[in-house]
Amino acid sequence: MEWEFHVLNFFQQYVRNSFLDAVMPIVSFLGRYGIAIIIVFLVALISKKHKRLALRLVVSTALSALCCNLILKPIVNRMRPYELNTTIALIVKPETDSSFPSGHTFFAFSSATVCFMYNKKLGLVMYAYALMMAFSRLYLYVHFPTDVFFGALFGIIVGVIAIKMEQFAFSEHKKLSNKSY
Repeated sequence: MEWEFHVLNFFQQYVRNSFLDAVMPIVSFLGRYGIAIIIVFLVALISKKHKRLALRLVVSTALSALCCNLILKPIVNRMRPYELNTTIALIVKPETDSSFPSGHTFFAFSSATVCFMYNKKLGLVMYAYALMMAFSRLYLYVHFPTDVFFGALFGIIVGVIAIKMEQFAFSEHKKLSNKSY
């Protein structure tokens, strides 16, 4: 864990500045309640052409919430960096749940994976957003690097699983609707 504090403290000493102090809380806020993902979902839902993307995002979000917030966080129950190093002045409101894995990063990478496998250009934009989200969680001193790394990794895995689940459900629905009785 010591190396993780070195990484976080490096950001605090050498990267932190007034511009990022203003921007990173906004980036992080977009991850709270899935605001950015909801925007992409609503745009996809409005368009008949992209309804499958919307469905995949719903499946991905539901799986992410289940895996991250209902299973992993309660089981691991890891303290947050600012709870262990109380000398850091937070620029955001303290979180109320445990640190591992980073839920913001988990959801961002899950959604980015779904978007990337649906549309490469949109996916690249979403991965850029996911990377900014991951960085913001470290910059804001609310997660350890391993929280963010595993949040990204688990998010990618859940994104792929969500796509496979939606594809399976869609193919089964198609089979059932093509059967003649």
